[in-house]
Amino acid sequence: MALPKQHTRHNEILERLQNGETLSITQLAREWDTTTKTVQRDFNKLMEGNYGVIRADDGKRFVLAKKQVTSKSADTAIKMLDSLLSDMGGKLYSKVQPVLHKIQRHIESPFYTRIDVEDISDTMDLIEDLEYAISKQKMITFEYKRWWKPNEIKTHEEVKPYKIVIFNGFWYLIAQKRDFTMHLYLKEIHNLKILDKTFKLDDNIINRLEKAHNIYFDSRKEPFEVILLLQSNAIVYFERKPLNGQYLKKNSDGTAELTISATNKEEIFPILKSWLPQIKVIEPPELQEEFEEMLQKYLMTN
Repeated sequence: MALPKQHTRHNEILERLQNGETLSITQLAREWDTTTKTVQRDFNKLMEGNYGVIRADDGKRFVLAKKQVTSKSADTAIKMLDSLLSDMGGKLYSKVQPVLHKIQRHIESPFYTRIDVEDISDTMDLIEDLEYAISKQKMITFEYKRWWKPNEIKTHEEVKPYKIVIFNGFWYLIAQKRDFTMHLYLKEIHNLKILDKTFKLDDNIINRLEKAHNIYFDSRKEPFEVILLLQSNAIVYFERKPLNGQYLKKNSDGTAELTISATNKEEIFPILKSWLPQIKVIEPPELQEEFEEMLQKYLMTN
C-alpha cells in the first residue's frame, strides 16, 4: 500500500489511541510498509504536541494518557459544590476546599448560593466518628440533651447509627435503639463512644428515610396516602421541586391534585404551613380538619 501522508498518519494514530489501542512503531511500520524511523518521527511529533500521547508501561509501545481535566459538566458541578460548601462555611469548608481545588486547581465560580443549613463546624470531630461507626456498622454510646428538658442529660447505650441527614437546614442522626427509631439533633450528642459490638441494618428504616418529607417520619408506621389541592399559582413550584414520590394531576379549572405518601401527619403539616393559602388537604379529610383546628387555636391566642 502507498504510504499515507503525514497528517493522515497522525490522525489515524490519534483515532486508534482514542479507541483504546496500544500501538507500536514496528506494528505501524509493517502496516504502512515504511521504515520504523518514519513512524518514530510521527510519534515524536505527536508527543511534542498537546495530544496526550505517551509511552506505555513497557517503554516500547504508545498509549493515550488519561485526561486529568474534568469534563465540562463535572467542572460546573465542582463549582456549584464549592459555592454551596462555602455558604455553609467553617471547618467543613476549610476541610473540603483543598480537595475541591486538587480536582480543579483554580475555582472562579459564577455561582452564588444561599442555603439555609446550620453551621456544624464545631461538631466535625463528632461527624467523623459517626461516619466511621456508620460505615463499620458499630454500635455507639453517648449523652444527649433534649431541647425541651435543657437541664436533663440522658445516656443512651448500644445505639445503632444509620445515617447523618439534613432536614430543613438542620443536621440529625437517624439511629435505632432496640426497636425504636431515634431522630437525634446532631449538636446535642456528646461524649460519643464507639463500641466493638456490630449490628445489622433494618432495611425498613432506610426505606422510610428515603421516602421521608422531613424529620417527623415514623419508620414504625405504614405509609398512608395524602391528596393535596394546589391553587394555580403554587403548581409550578411543585413541578420545579417535586416532593418525594409525588404524583401531580392538573385539573381543568387550573388547580392540581398532588398525591404523596406519609407515615406521620407531622410530615404534612409543615408543607401546609409553607403554602397557605394556596394548598389544602382533600384526603384524608380529617387531616384538613385537624390542621384547621390548629390554625384556629393559633389565631385565638394571638
